[in-house]
Amino acid sequence: METADPLRVWFVDDDEPFCLAMAKALRRRGFAVRTLHRGLEAVEALEDEAAERPHVVVLDLRMPDIDGLEVLRRTPNRKVPVVVLTGHGTVPDAVEAMRRGAFTFLTKPVDAADLTPVLRQAAAPTGASDVLVGESPATVQLRALLDRLADADEPVLLTGETGTGKEVAARYLHHRSRRADAPFVGVNMACLPRDLVESELFGHARGAFTGAAQRKPGLFEEAGEGTLFLDEVAELPLEHQAKLLRALETRTYRPVGETRERPFRARLVAATHRRLADEVAAGRFREDLFYRLQVLPLELPPLRVRKDDILPIARHWLRRVAHDTLDFAPDAQQALLDHPWPGNVREVVNLVRRVALFAEDDTVPAALVRRMLAANPFTAASAAARPVPPEAVEEISLEAVERRHIEALLARHKNITHVARILEINRRTLQRKLKAWGLDHTDFGVG
Repeated sequence: METADPLRVWFVDDDEPFCLAMAKALRRRGFAVRTLHRGLEAVEALEDEAAERPHVVVLDLRMPDIDGLEVLRRTPNRKVPVVVLTGHGTVPDAVEAMRRGAFTFLTKPVDAADLTPVLRQAAAPTGASDVLVGESPATVQLRALLDRLADADEPVLLTGETGTGKEVAARYLHHRSRRADAPFVGVNMACLPRDLVESELFGHARGAFTGAAQRKPGLFEEAGEGTLFLDEVAELPLEHQAKLLRALETRTYRPVGETRERPFRARLVAATHRRLADEVAAGRFREDLFYRLQVLPLELPPLRVRKDDILPIARHWLRRVAHDTLDFAPDAQQALLDHPWPGNVREVVNLVRRVALFAEDDTVPAALVRRMLAANPFTAASAAARPVPPEAVEEISLEAVERRHIEALLARHKNITHVARILEINRRTLQRKLKAWGLDHTDFGVG
């Protein structure tokens, strides 16, 4: 992203020396950097409407007061791309962070050279997509069903695995309806703190509670006559489900602290990756609300059952990220087709963003695709979900695993720069690791 002003980056990490070093290095590269050292400090800054907004936030997932996931949960209205920093053992958290709206992830250790292209990519405006890419029979049928439901006023319930593109489907529905010129307002219910749900949805009057210094319009009001999208609706607390049901039944709602009902004119689209029938049976979701949302249900199929969509989706996002400068080599295309895609479309988007950063020519090779797939959190999380026999687990430290892996790569490739690329770290970072272990790359026959 090229702007007249420097790109503003907020670096959130409790490791103050690391923050200081990264801020200094990034400033030398032309960034304006603000450092924050606690999760609660980051939440307060992101919620401060008077503060100058950053272009990108870099957020560590491990902090002593509240962790990075809690920061994401408490800032549902941040509207700022977030790059999360993960360490060993936080792969599931990286996946969860992206489910909560993070742009992508980087694995520590990381330096300014690694981070710079990611920051520029995150800040580059790509816009929200309402394009349902693909020509598989499942996608063609889905588009046809959405077209038929576009102008209906009843709620639509979108279900399907995490990452299948439920928000894209909701935007597609909105832009093909008579409401297309009105707002599309969306919120992930899993990101709303329980004590703020009612205020976020319905708004509040000035003085309605401690800290309510002024009137706040809720999402019901912001949506106007457009579309209100409630993602992860199964996460809505039980005490608020009755109020959502009443709003749907009466087409009115009442802001916190007000006595007057306001009209609810928007069309509701809800989404969840959970089976709501199971949530009802477990007592976590109201049966009457379930049936009210179930009027127009649509299930989005996982990517593994619509293989014909994999390459079109990957190419579509590669064009958006790399601006038509890259394409996949034939063997890279086959590598994409062979992958099971446990993270669905979200995993494709994440892969493409990373491939675009590391591609050295105008054709993406299979080796790069396979390397990115092996390192991405969706694949690792899927592998972690498979049980490992206790007798197959070697009792060694994570540092020992890392050292053994690096030594094997250096012995095989005899090229420290190439090994650094495989590990997705900077050459200097790799050299620092070797030095800390009392090793030198020449120990492995590397020139």
